[in-house]
Amino acid sequence: MLDDTPRKLLRILYHFSSHYKRMPTLSELGRLSGRSNIKIREGMQTLAEQNYIEWNRKMPVEKAVIIEDWERPDPSAKQQGEGQIHQQTRTTGNTDYWLYY
Repeated sequence: MLDDTPRKLLRILYHFSSHYKRMPTLSELGRLSGRSNIKIREGMQTLAEQNYIEWNRKMPVEKAVIIEDWERPDPSAKQQGEGQIHQQTRTTGNTDYWLYY
């Protein structure tokens, strides 16, 4: 599970690159995230260590390549709906809508 800054940076990187077809610069990441340059570089390093992006610390941030564009689910969290009883509902189709409304 990612901390706040790396998660925010990953979302910004993904949306920025899909919208503008390029990676944001360090100053653009600072403006969009509200984080300092040091925090951005630490967050980028965290993303690189956890294999969300490919990025070398010595390279500019716009040289990063996104490997995984969304945060992985937390394996320790319970599965949604686990332990709940599900009722079978009868599906009538959409004819009721057209006949009775």
